[in-house]
Amino acid sequence: MSPSSTSAAGDIELAAISIQNPPDEAESTNPFDTPSASQTFDFPVSSSSSSDPRSSNTQPASSHQSVNEPEGEEQGAINPTEALPPVDSGRQAWLFLIAATYIELIIWGLPFSIGVLHVYWLNTLFKGQGESTITLAATLQTGLSYMTVAVSGPIFTTFPRYTKTLQLVGLMMASISMIASAFVTKPWHLIVTIGVFYPMASATYFPCATWLFEWFHARRGLASGVMYSGTGLGGFVFPFLMQGLLGRFGYKTAMISLGLGYAITGNIALLAIKRRIPLSRYEQNSMTPRRRPRVDWSFIRRSALYLAISTIGLTSMGNFIPNLWLPSFVDEMGMTKPNGTVLIAILNAASVPGNALLGYLSDKLPLKWTVLISCLGSALSCAFLWGFGTNSGVLVSFAVTFGLLGLSFTTLWTKMVGAVSRDDPVVTGLTYSIFAFMRGVGNMSSGPISDQLLKVGVLRGATGAYGFHNYGILLIYTAVTILSGGVTGLMLKE
Repeated sequence: MSPSSTSAAGDIELAAISIQNPPDEAESTNPFDTPSASQTFDFPVSSSSSSDPRSSNTQPASSHQSVNEPEGEEQGAINPTEALPPVDSGRQAWLFLIAATYIELIIWGLPFSIGVLHVYWLNTLFKGQGESTITLAATLQTGLSYMTVAVSGPIFTTFPRYTKTLQLVGLMMASISMIASAFVTKPWHLIVTIGVFYPMASATYFPCATWLFEWFHARRGLASGVMYSGTGLGGFVFPFLMQGLLGRFGYKTAMISLGLGYAITGNIALLAIKRRIPLSRYEQNSMTPRRRPRVDWSFIRRSALYLAISTIGLTSMGNFIPNLWLPSFVDEMGMTKPNGTVLIAILNAASVPGNALLGYLSDKLPLKWTVLISCLGSALSCAFLWGFGTNSGVLVSFAVTFGLLGLSFTTLWTKMVGAVSRDDPVVTGLTYSIFAFMRGVGNMSSGPISDQLLKVGVLRGATGAYGFHNYGILLIYTAVTILSGGVTGLMLKE
């Protein structure tokens, strides 16, 4: 790893640490002072310490002694065996990564395969009633999940000691929402259970994403790729799991089983989700209020922020359409090989290598060109492959292409955040929260808009999918919104 890349990686780790552990009044105000693997947690590190968390450079104990405290008290507070676990290796680091990947799988796997349940709700459970309400519930699940991520950052920063409790509450709410959805009798019940309660599970996910920066440094790219692949793996597994449960046991048993499975396996995974750098004893024991980190609000005057917000908002309005409506499209066409479940599985499975592909391209090319490649490729696949996809071969090609380039778009957020925050630790977290909120807004708006567009028959009788059951105008909307996001992204500068 080159010195420049090492420095950048260290800055990212320090950003995550700073967000989770803002400096106290008694601590050093230098955001780049972090404890090394062999240092204790109670005392600030010299500003000359390396930012690499693997550093073992320490100073003699006497150099840390306060002139206002007796030597005996100082020595009594130090536990020389209380060292931080190693980064990039060791049992705890790999257990954290495995557990974080599983949390990613269960929390995001269902929202990214919600189209399977959407078809069942429309055609079986509530056939002929409340179509708009059912579609709203499906889009609320994903949209509010992203918006909950945006809210989670400030909450975990303000109440760090309750992180594990909040994670458990989020997991239990997701479990309860699925069990409660087994007993729904009206479409609007789905809005309350799946649409509103389930998104609280994002509180379970958020610490996994931020603490990853503490556990991995040199191998952070690998670790991030493994963890974020959990979404694609979940989106691949859940369609088959849901179809099997629905077909064999029925809807009520399927949702109860899924809810219980979430609670049991999620709690096991959370045992390995913990900080590498614990909260300081001063923070845990002192009655003095924590000093909030200062925010450099000059970032709101940067054009990169508004270009990134526009790009994320526009692409989000179109990127969720295939996951939501492709199973319905295939079902209405009467296609069984492959059916909608298989196509959604292929779509999500393709996003696993897609994340790696876009991440690799973003390291080699300017950000604006990577954004354009993603948006142009996914928009054209909607316009032509799905647009003229009246046979299985073309629709499979669409699922692979869109999964590679469309569903993997969030991989580019790292570069966008860097363009806005300029490595400011506090602004980095705030920017990520803004991006997550905008993605949630785009997703939630796509549901009601698409539902209304499917009632417009201006292209009825046109060639291919454009003339089938009013899907033509929906395909145009999807392609135009994603392509528009690519246009605004083309103006981004790193």
